[in-house]
Amino acid sequence: MFKKQPIIKYESSINYIEHSLLPARNFIPDWYKKIPKNKNKDGVVFDKGFRPSVKVCVPFLDAFTNGYMITTPYDIYIKNNDGVPYLVGMDGIPEEQLPRWRENLSNENIVPTGCYPYEYTWNYRISYTVPKGYSFLATHPLNRHDLPFISLTGIVDGGLVMQHDGNFPFFIKENFEGIIPQGTPIIQIIPFRQEKWQSKKEIGLVAKGQKHGYAAAAKLIGWYKNTFWTKKEYN
Repeated sequence: MFKKQPIIKYESSINYIEHSLLPARNFIPDWYKKIPKNKNKDGVVFDKGFRPSVKVCVPFLDAFTNGYMITTPYDIYIKNNDGVPYLVGMDGIPEEQLPRWRENLSNENIVPTGCYPYEYTWNYRISYTVPKGYSFLATHPLNRHDLPFISLTGIVDGGLVMQHDGNFPFFIKENFEGIIPQGTPIIQIIPFRQEKWQSKKEIGLVAKGQKHGYAAAAKLIGWYKNTFWTKKEYN
């Protein structure tokens, strides 16, 4: 079943601009690129010695680059209307293509900390699907706490074709007012194969974990990447 290379298929319902499902590696933020590899806890780069920052953490970078991104097809302006975020599209964008407000909040416990208690859904204008036997995690872009919204998380099984007008909940961060630019990543799609798993207690893993920790500490950088890391490809 899994011998052929799996393909995530998509189609945009917008024909007047370029709008695609793109590999997540295209959206590494500038603030991450500017982080020095050598930094102390106060943010000062050391002249002597070396203390690695998150910039050399391969798992952190992998979270940025795995899977695909759905982006905003156009600019969205968010106005703070007396404590209620009001979403406005640019002139000429049909209102039915803008994110939607859900009149009734599903449950207060789904509201992320620091966000307005008003639930919206993305209208991302792309249909997409993965093959049967696979699923995908759809979530807020990983490690992107700088974005002025928080999208929720869901897992969808393969075979289902997602509707182009979307139904994906998100919340606006409190006190934000401004533009969410065209091309902003809003949902990260990470496909994975459906497999049966089980958990099992195994004596000795604590000692092995310590051994790996000492081995990693003996190298300034690169032990994990050179020993266990596998390159992932999403095209």
